[in-house]
Order: sequence, then structure tokens, then C-alpha cells
Amino acid sequence: MLHGERYLFCNLLLCGCALLLGGKLAGVDAPGFRRLVWGTIPAGLSAFAGMLIPLAGLAGLPVGVWLCYRPEGRAAVRRCVVTTLCASLLLGGAMTALMNRGAHPWAAMAGSLALEGLVYLLIRLLPAVLKEVRHVELQVGERNIMLPAMVDTGNLIRDPITSLPVLVIPLKAAHALYPDAVMIDALRVMPRGFRLLHVRTAAGHNLLPLFRPDRCWLYVDGIRREVRLLAAVAGKEYKGTQALVPLAAIRE
Repeated sequence: MLHGERYLFCNLLLCGCALLLGGKLAGVDAPGFRRLVWGTIPAGLSAFAGMLIPLAGLAGLPVGVWLCYRPEGRAAVRRCVVTTLCASLLLGGAMTALMNRGAHPWAAMAGSLALEGLVYLLIRLLPAVLKEVRHVELQVGERNIMLPAMVDTGNLIRDPITSLPVLVIPLKAAHALYPDAVMIDALRVMPRGFRLLHVRTAAGHNLLPLFRPDRCWLYVDGIRREVRLLAAVAGKEYKGTQALVPLAAIRE
């Protein structure tokens, strides 16, 4: 068995690898080396404390994930907590299974890391379970929302001022980003930073409230990519929940 400093080193190494794999499973970019080190420390120490207090090993995981991925926004951190937990269970379970079969602890750890490398490689090479945009994430101030998304080839809207493609989101999504703007759908009363955009649809001409989110990410091929988009708010007649992504946004 591993004891003392060796056990602590093993936990730190496995926690660091679990953080990387968890981020990959969540579709976010890998953290920098410094953020990874800071995130690994509380996660590894809490796993070490789990020798004395059952379930204490899980206490540091959310802290470690937050330290690693906090620049990606709250929604990304919540996803990474779940995926990193799954990655930790995978690596820890593989190591325990190998040790129960008589493998040396260091050999068991090497086998666990090899399994992680294989999973990581499969995620990169998988011919794409996601060959389309499935989700879009918007951030305005401290608020993050994630919406199911659909590439709308008929969405050719561009803002005439900035020439940026325009994403169309449902009214409920706009209210989640601007909870105090209860009249966001009334063209006479809109939050600060909004303006009207004239669009032509199959139903005719219309005016849509338009705003620029602080940050916007598309999940393309399972990879989280930040893009520059404007967002228009659909009227009450749109009953769907999906964000309508313009094809131009993916090409760019």
C-alpha cells in the first residue's frame, strides 16, 4: 500500500488528471498550468483526508474545479463539477480494481493514467457524436445561461452596424439574462443596451430587440468555442426553446 507522502503525491497526480479529463468531458478549454496546480491542491488534500474521514475526499473537488475553471463562467463550473467527479470515480475505480488483482500500487496508478489517456484520445478522435451545434451559452454580467441550439440555415440576419451574425433566442432566455426587464418584449420599453433590429422573415417584416452579450460560446463538435455574435429576442409567437444559430457564425 501507499502511505504518507507517496499517498499524497498519488492523490495530487490523479486529481490533476481528473480535472483535465473533467474539463474535456465538459467541453471547456484546458486550464493554464498555474490554475491547474491551484485546483489540484485542495482536491488532492481532501482526498488525502478521506483516509481519516469518509467522504471527506469529495469536499475539495468543487473548490478545485472552481479554481481551475472559474474564468469560464458559473455554468461551465457546474458542468465541470459533475464531469470531474465522474472522471475521479473512473480513475480511482480503475486503480482500485488493478490493486485488488495484485498489481503494485505504482503499476496500478500507471494503468489508471493510461485509461485516462485512452478516454481523452477517444473524445478527441470520436467522429463526432456532435457534428453540429447542440448548445449555446450566453453571459451577461454575472449571469450565464445555456440553451439548446439548432443551426438555422434560413437565419441570414446580420447587424447592419457591426456586420456580426445575429443569434435568435426565445423570450424566456432573455428574461433569464435580464430578470428585471419584465417588458423586454414590449418594443416601447427595453433594457439599457438594447436597440431594435429590422428583420425580414417568412411571416413578413418585423422589429426584434437586439443586444450584445458579454460573451457567447457555441458547442461545435463537442468543443466549446467562443464567438462574436449579437442576440435578437424572438417574439411571443416563437414557442420553441432552442436558440437559432446562423450558419455564418460557424463558418467564421
